[in-house]
Amino acid sequence: MKPWDGIMSTQKIAGRVIASYILKIIMIILFILALLKGELAWTVGAAIALFLTFVPTILERNFHITLPFILEFLIVLALFLHIGGNVFNFYYVIPRYDDIAHFVSSSLVAFIAFTIVYILDKYWEGLHMDMYAMAYLVIVTTMAFGVVWEVFEWTADLITGGHEQWSLNDTMSDLVIDSIGGIVMAFIGIILIKTGRWDRMTEDMGKGIDSVIIHRKKE
Repeated sequence: MKPWDGIMSTQKIAGRVIASYILKIIMIILFILALLKGELAWTVGAAIALFLTFVPTILERNFHITLPFILEFLIVLALFLHIGGNVFNFYYVIPRYDDIAHFVSSSLVAFIAFTIVYILDKYWEGLHMDMYAMAYLVIVTTMAFGVVWEVFEWTADLITGGHEQWSLNDTMSDLVIDSIGGIVMAFIGIILIKTGRWDRMTEDMGKGIDSVIIHRKKE
């Protein structure tokens, strides 16, 4: 490896560490604001979100599984949009904010699904799937997750008397946005696989999972 490559690698790692800390600080601020506003539900939600921001660090330190930074970023962004949207009342101030939050969340689900399926196909002998089948599975998984989420909101409204689901139109709009997010990420996944960028992006994560769980790479 050339000296310049080592310098670039060090800078990349340093940049990732700094960005990771910034993301954690953002969630800490949301937790404090929710607590100061007396929003118990969102304080708990922010606490859970804050814990989730440490999951990538825990996986890397204890299991040597390095998540792609884009995945870590999408996790925090989705959490910020949902938690911050309620803490700062963005849902009521910014037009179509709910659609934006759902699109990001569905893209996150699709990204995670695509990553898992791709790594299993590459490192586990029990799965053989081409990229188009992967894309189809990702779309279906994302749509299914959207349905589960809407059922969860409906159940929460029944129990708490809340209004997470404003209307039938809102529910159907959310499901459509979730489907679009899954379709967009599926197409992006196909492009990244064709160009080899998906393989490079998930290589460290795949090797970590291979050594911890699967133990041997598909021939």
